[in-house]
Amino acid sequence: MMKCFYHPAHRAMIQCSACGRPLCPRCDHRIKGFAYCQDCIVRGVELLRSAGRADPERSMGWRPSPVLAFLAALVPGLGAAYNRQHTKAFVYFIVIVGLWELAELTGLALLGGGGGVIYLYSIMDAVRTARAIRTGSDPTQEDLRLRRFLQDHVRTWAGLLIALGLIFLLTDVFQFFSTPLRLARLWPLLLIAGGVYLIVRQWRASQREEPSEPLSVDFRLVTPSLFSPPTGRLPGATDSGERDSPSDRPRGDKR
Repeated sequence: MMKCFYHPAHRAMIQCSACGRPLCPRCDHRIKGFAYCQDCIVRGVELLRSAGRADPERSMGWRPSPVLAFLAALVPGLGAAYNRQHTKAFVYFIVIVGLWELAELTGLALLGGGGGVIYLYSIMDAVRTARAIRTGSDPTQEDLRLRRFLQDHVRTWAGLLIALGLIFLLTDVFQFFSTPLRLARLWPLLLIAGGVYLIVRQWRASQREEPSEPLSVDFRLVTPSLFSPPTGRLPGATDSGERDSPSDRPRGDKR
């Protein structure tokens, strides 16, 4: 049984048509008959507003140079920053430099090779993005999707950090008993602590979002949809087979 993304204590009845998040009746907002979560609605409104405003950089004819993007990408992450993709630049820098540092600490050539492959890809991606911007593409859209992906998978990154910390900690366990304890041997604990911190922060955020009302409340009736009546009919309308009782008719109204 799936739980609501925003209210884990409630059962999900439908999924968002854009991002696929499970939603309870309270979070089910309809637009032209399709269900959307609140974040997708807000993001859509922001995109419409940004599309309606004139972009000062485009009005001035800002067109990045693929050559400058290539030269900037020689520094890990700087090519993406040159193309106005700051989230991607941060991810490239952390992944590339992190893999190289781990390869140096552990002596595993595989990690260094993986960092080199991602480094070469970041250079080609910077050149490709610069050319796409010159043809009219918006670099911020890809950056927003990457940021959303990172936010939606916090628990995955936390588990990855904990797993890496445990692996590298176990590789030093034999040396831990044969040589005196040194603080340099405890660096994998930082990865484990980072993963635990992400999990705890995600858990606290979900606890704060839990509603206080009982589960038996019909949220669709208490909190109607933002864009259309949840029942799909006009206020005051009755079912086709129902008639007003004589007691409900106003005086003087004879049918």
